[in-house]
Amino acid sequence: MSLPVRTLLVVAGLCVCLLAVFAVRSGRQADGTEADKPLQVAEVAEEETGDDGRGPNRAGNHFPETAYEYARMVEPELGVPPRVNLDTSVEIPLYVNGVQTYGNLGRSCDNPTFLGKDAVSGSTLQRYEGRTADGEPLPEVVWVSFGRNSSSSHEHVVGSVQMIGYNRKTGATAFFESCDRIGPWVTLDKDTLRMRGEMPWIDEPEEFNRAFVTPGNVQCVQCHQNEPFITNSFINAAKIPGTRKNVVPILNQDSPYYVIGGDNWDMRTIHIKGNACFGCHRVGMNTMTLFMKNGWDPNEHMPPHDPGSLAGDLQELLDAWQKGPSNTPGAEWIIPPARGKDRQVVGADYQFQAAFNRPGTKDEKEDWGDKDEKIEALKSLYDEAELEIEAAVKAGKMSEEDAKKKLTALLVELFGDENK
Repeated sequence: MSLPVRTLLVVAGLCVCLLAVFAVRSGRQADGTEADKPLQVAEVAEEETGDDGRGPNRAGNHFPETAYEYARMVEPELGVPPRVNLDTSVEIPLYVNGVQTYGNLGRSCDNPTFLGKDAVSGSTLQRYEGRTADGEPLPEVVWVSFGRNSSSSHEHVVGSVQMIGYNRKTGATAFFESCDRIGPWVTLDKDTLRMRGEMPWIDEPEEFNRAFVTPGNVQCVQCHQNEPFITNSFINAAKIPGTRKNVVPILNQDSPYYVIGGDNWDMRTIHIKGNACFGCHRVGMNTMTLFMKNGWDPNEHMPPHDPGSLAGDLQELLDAWQKGPSNTPGAEWIIPPARGKDRQVVGADYQFQAAFNRPGTKDEKEDWGDKDEKIEALKSLYDEAELEIEAAVKAGKMSEEDAKKKLTALLVELFGDENK
C-alpha cells in the first residue's frame, strides 16, 4: 500500500482520538464555578496550545520538531535515552483472584488500570540507570520505558512504547511517546500477548524519529501531574526481578519536577495546610478523580499502613477540588520544586493555567469510560480497514485511487458520527 494512504489513516486516527479526549472536558471558571457553556473542542485546543489561525503555536515551549533533536536537547540533564528491548523488560502481571491470567480481562481483574478501559495482558516496564553518550553512569538519572499493549489478538499489534527520563536532583524530566503503529518493531506472544521486540535507538536518527515523537503541544502533565511517574496497582505489580521493589520509582512530596521544553505547561497541584494526604506525596487531582471514576477507592488503599484512616482529609481535598482552592481555607495552588528552587505558591495570575486543571465535580468526567471505549473501537475499525485495503491493493483487486476513496468515505463517516 502506498505511503499517502497509510499516512492519512494514522493522522486521521490520531485526530479522532484527540477530538474524543477534548470533547469530554467541560468548561469551568478559574475559581471552580460552572462556565456558561461547555468549552468547545476548538476553544480547548486554543487555550492549551494557542492558535494564530495557522495551526498550533509553539510559543512558550521549546520542543523541537523531532524526537532525535529532543534527545539531544535533554542530554545535558538526562544523558541519552535507553535502548528499549521489550524482550528484557518486566511484564506487568494481571491477576484474577490472585492468579496471573492472560488475555483481555475486561475490568474485572485484581489490578485494573483504572483508566476506563479493558485490561489486556502483555504490557511491560523497565527501569534504566542514566548514561552519557559515552556510556558513563549518571546515578542521579533514571529512565523508565513502558510498553502498553492494547491488542486483542497476537496477529495485530495495537499499543505504544513510552519513555520517561528523570533527574532526581534537578527535577528535569523528558517524555517520549511512540505512535500507535508500532508493528514494524513489536510482536506479541500468541498465548500471553506479551510484547516483544526492540525499538529504534538514537544511533539511527531517521528510524528513531519514525518510532517516537516529542510532546509538542500535548501536555503530558495533565495525567503526570504530581510527579513524572504514575503509579497504581496495575503499574506497581511489575517488580524488579529477584526483589519486591517496584520497577517504577516512588517519589515523595519534595521531589523536584519540571519538563524540559514544557515551559508553558501547567505544573500546579493543590496543597492544603495541615492535610495529612500531603505527608508523603503531592496529589494530581485530575488523575486521581479519573481513577476514582473507574472504580478506585482511595480509602481502601491509602494510607498504605492504615487504609481509610484519612477519610476526612481526603474529603477536604475533594471539596477543595470541587470548590476551588481560593474558596477553601488553607488551600493553595503550588508548583513543585525545580532547578534547585523550593516549591512556589501561585495564584489567579499564574499565566500557564490549562483546562485540565480547572476544579470540577465527578460529573465532569461522567462519560470518560464511554469515550475511551469509542476511541478503542475507532482504532480497531481503522486497523481492520487498513489491512483489508492493503491486501486488496497488493492483490490487484483495488486501485490506489479506489483505496483512497474508500478510506476517505470511512473517515467522513467516523468524523461525522463524532461531531454529531
